[in-house]
Amino acid sequence: MSFKSTTASRRRVFEIAIICALPLEARAVKALFETQPTNEENIKYGYGTGADADFNKSRADQNAYTTGRIGHHDVVLVHMPGIGEISAAAVAADLKHSFEGIKLALVVGICGGVPGSTKGNHPEENRRKLMLGDVVVGKQVIQYDFGRQYPDGFKRKDDPENSLSRQNPEIRAFVAKLESKREELEKQMWGSLRSAFKFKLNEGSSTGPLHELRDELMPPTYWHMHHNLDDCRDKKCRNDHGVCEEARDSSCEQLKCDTNQLFTLGRGEPKQKPDIHFGTIASGNTVMRSGEERDQLAAKEKQNIIAFDMEGAGVWDYLPCVIVKGVCDYADSHKNKKWQEYAAMTAAACTKVILDQWPSIHPQQNLENHASFNPKN
Repeated sequence: MSFKSTTASRRRVFEIAIICALPLEARAVKALFETQPTNEENIKYGYGTGADADFNKSRADQNAYTTGRIGHHDVVLVHMPGIGEISAAAVAADLKHSFEGIKLALVVGICGGVPGSTKGNHPEENRRKLMLGDVVVGKQVIQYDFGRQYPDGFKRKDDPENSLSRQNPEIRAFVAKLESKREELEKQMWGSLRSAFKFKLNEGSSTGPLHELRDELMPPTYWHMHHNLDDCRDKKCRNDHGVCEEARDSSCEQLKCDTNQLFTLGRGEPKQKPDIHFGTIASGNTVMRSGEERDQLAAKEKQNIIAFDMEGAGVWDYLPCVIVKGVCDYADSHKNKKWQEYAAMTAAACTKVILDQWPSIHPQQNLENHASFNPKN
């Protein structure tokens, strides 16, 4: 057997890929790794020889990887070079070159949520309202910014030829199984969250103490702008005119957004248990930062849109895929980064319990069989 075919066959031990667009998302996933390769930061997945050659990536592959083990699965973590559908599609295509045995790709990270969007058939409807820190699992993905711009507005291409395909029956059945066990998974997710991120939950994160986070929502028609025109140098901050660049880069505190407009939602702080929601994710290369556009799109689409992301559509047609995203903002003009780290943690914790439900095809064949892997390091 040639060296090329040997290394390719050894890469086939990996059946699970986790794709992350942001470093904070990847850090949250890596925190759940039970074992990692020797000198993981130095493994190149390049073209050398020796022990590291076991996992040499294909010459056509430009991705960066970290390998590890979550539960009974060997996992390859894919680090994207940037956000967006184009980057995600390129990463997915390269992943297939090197890791031909991937049966499940999880796109894991953060997203913007549609507040109060989850319909479902749960008896406690009020409890099922989507809030910050919750996790969304995509049953379907639509490209909300793919279409034609007409004088009277934008028309999304939603005909079968221009729509994303359905996932294969195995993935659809798996997601249906997850949805049927939602309450059980939520309990397990909370346990995983507390176990893996106990220090951060107690002491805080890079964005500040987590116990100080508040789930607050502004009305969609209340813009993030200078509310006193005298404070706006460009005199653009009027609802009928626009918003100046300075306001776009300023916080609500700096702009003195009216706190009387706030809706304080049911969950007071992130130490309370997050929920899991199943529905449609609207994916695009555009960052959704408008409460009005968010609600209009969610209302006019027939699907139950519960979240917005920027990577799901790029991976969806390339790999058997499940999207798992933690809600870090409400996709409106008041969005900020305060909840991002916690949302990345909840998405990672949910990913772990999802993988516990996925069967291991080769339970005895794992990274410990390979010279480049040492669980003691």
